[in-house]
Amino acid sequence: MPEPATPFPESALELLELPVVLQWIAGAAATPAGRRALAEARPAAGGQAFWQRRWRGLEAWKATAAGAAPGLARCADLRELLAAAGKRVLDALELSSLAETLGRFAELELWGSQHPEYPELRACTGALRGFEELRARLREVLDERGKVRDEADPGLARIREHVRGLAARREKLLEEIGDDWHRRGWLRSAGPVQRGGRLLLALRAHMASRGVGVLHDRSQSGDTVFVEPAKVVALSNAMDDELVRERNLVHRILSELTKSVLERRTALEQAEARLAELDYALAAAAWGREVGAVFPDMADFTPGAGLELRAARHPLLQRELGRDKVVPLDLAVGDAYDLLVVTGPNTGGKTVALKTLGLLAALACCGFPVTAAAGSRVPALAGLEADIGDPQSIQSSLSTFSGHVRRILGVLERARPGTLVLLDELGTGTDPEEGAALGQAILETLLARGALVLATTHLGALKVFSLRVPRAENASMEFDPATLAPSYRLLVGVPGASHALEVAEHLGMPAEVLARAHSLSRRDGRSEAIIAEAAALRRDAELLREQARHSESAARAAQQRIADEEAAAQARRELREQEAEMAYRELQAELETLFHGDGARLAERLRGTDREQAEALLQRARAILAASTLSARWAAFLKTVKKGDVVYVPRYRQRLKVLRLDKKQGWVKVQSGDYVVEVPLWEITWVAPPA
Repeated sequence: MPEPATPFPESALELLELPVVLQWIAGAAATPAGRRALAEARPAAGGQAFWQRRWRGLEAWKATAAGAAPGLARCADLRELLAAAGKRVLDALELSSLAETLGRFAELELWGSQHPEYPELRACTGALRGFEELRARLREVLDERGKVRDEADPGLARIREHVRGLAARREKLLEEIGDDWHRRGWLRSAGPVQRGGRLLLALRAHMASRGVGVLHDRSQSGDTVFVEPAKVVALSNAMDDELVRERNLVHRILSELTKSVLERRTALEQAEARLAELDYALAAAAWGREVGAVFPDMADFTPGAGLELRAARHPLLQRELGRDKVVPLDLAVGDAYDLLVVTGPNTGGKTVALKTLGLLAALACCGFPVTAAAGSRVPALAGLEADIGDPQSIQSSLSTFSGHVRRILGVLERARPGTLVLLDELGTGTDPEEGAALGQAILETLLARGALVLATTHLGALKVFSLRVPRAENASMEFDPATLAPSYRLLVGVPGASHALEVAEHLGMPAEVLARAHSLSRRDGRSEAIIAEAAALRRDAELLREQARHSESAARAAQQRIADEEAAAQARRELREQEAEMAYRELQAELETLFHGDGARLAERLRGTDREQAEALLQRARAILAASTLSARWAAFLKTVKKGDVVYVPRYRQRLKVLRLDKKQGWVKVQSGDYVVEVPLWEITWVAPPA
């Protein structure tokens, strides 16, 4: 049966073991709803819900680091409670657990009001409001132990009071009868015993025939009989009748409460959904800190957007071996190349690299941190496809090759720009030449669709293909031919060899077989030589490109330095002009004040020649100032001044607002705080002194 069309098919996620990791993360959740949400989490292809989930995760990460994350304990499984309420009356303990959960809702809402710095988490807690009336009703009826209160109904209080009275009378009567029968030597043991909800006395077996009460039970040995004294039977029956009335009344009360709960069913379901979102984010943050994960940088996918994982570790491998024993991988696709073909020997770690990239990308698209180093980047993928492992099936009559083809058919059908495609051992299971041709055609199709592709292979033709096609690159898993041990390090730009003959020799293959294999390998070894030569040429070309980029970068840096120096020189010139303008305005203000301000009293004391000389000096100073460049700039500025402008007045050393001005009369009114003052036009300027 074909798999439904979805950008993140379940088969691919299972191949990457995402459900296993999700169950692990779900173990950090505090609520049943959160555990379900985490176990059922799936990657999303961008959109508002995708980004809100990520933002909640980032806020939960910060809140956890700051020790400010809210606790989510004591929250009942509302989905289970509401499902039960639709079928039967909820019991007192279930309703009491709901009341406790609603109390927790109120605490979480209060937390949100106290932490505006976490708006996405606050949106979750804010959705938990509106249940105060229901909670008050539940607490009015039920106590903390989950028992219906006497005050829940006047009739209930009377019944229970009557039952307590009957119980006291029965207890007293049993004590009196027991004392009497003890003195007569009838009792096997002192004190009443409980049998079938009734209080009985244990008599010696031969007393059963005396007819002193109702026989209810015998011991296994037959030596003891359990009898309810005749005088007690009526009291016990009356108590039973009252207890039935109590049960019926309690059932009616609980039925009314259950109805009240169902009336708020939709609101409660919505609240639990937001609670699950909150728990999802907090549990993801707790798990991430436990395993040393980070939140990768993310953005919407665009052509050329890169997926880069730094020091990536497969979380399940880390859990099994310990973090220190996992060799971290640096993986990237989508920046300089959209296709990475990984080669190398079996057991060298190619499939682990493939799964690590796919699993961490899926986790990031679920809104989780990933087990990698800071600076890792994952775009909001449009989808994720995988063909990993041997799909052979005897039951379905599928060979290895047929199984791969069937999977890849689905991949080709769904791939689009931004889809991450992982192909393990591409082209295997059939004739190598035909397998390589088919593999190349598949890779060309995926590249044309705009997909990001990571493929592993042993086929030399695919190594050559990735060397000559644009936006493709080779990589290999490092292998030590001396020890025949993999290092699990990924070497980008270096095609790998399979080392099949070395491994065969290490495992004990006969020497004559190996000698023949080596001779055949040398005879048909042109492909490896071509690959090695092409790889060397590519490395040389990349070195030249890097040198060119470095030269271009150095030229840009020199240009930027020149531009910075010119900008700094211009800023210095403007500062000097401002300083000169300030000196000009202050000098002019001082001269005018000397002869027309407070200093006029001094001018009035001048007589004859002295006064004429002083006036001539003032006129000369005015002429010098008027002839300056700054005077022309000031005249141009004066033409533009209007009501509402802010100007600088040197006399007050303040920037003041113009309220009114008369250019013909030569004055302006400006506001200084609560005061309005009138100053001559020649006292204002456009520039204030530097701070």
